[in-house]
Amino acid sequence: MKVSILGKNGLKAVYLNRRKAVREKCLNCAGWSYKEVTNCEFDDCDLYLFRFGKGKQNAKARAKAIRNYCLWCMNGQRSEVSKCASSDCPLFPYRKGGIDRSAEIDPTQKKQHIEAVSEAI
Repeated sequence: MKVSILGKNGLKAVYLNRRKAVREKCLNCAGWSYKEVTNCEFDDCDLYLFRFGKGKQNAKARAKAIRNYCLWCMNGQRSEVSKCASSDCPLFPYRKGGIDRSAEIDPTQKKQHIEAVSEAI
């Protein structure tokens, strides 16, 4: 799924799955420093075990970790998770457990081009 997320230099369009979304969120948290992600000391974070984005991972546990992180981010208010306005967060499409396609960039959308108009003089 192609979405727009917050990157080091502003918004960027990327293809995300849950694994990549967790990796991007950890990079965001660590100020886009790979070294800081590797040396992360927040072992009580729900995303901690999945921060590298590679290796054998339990998909159900990763989905649950994303939901728990979003719940933590919304101060434990379940109703606020579904109302989250942070659509540039990499976890946004996966915050409810399923995939929320509202954040997806429409691949069929065509760019608006300006057509040259010639005027008769």
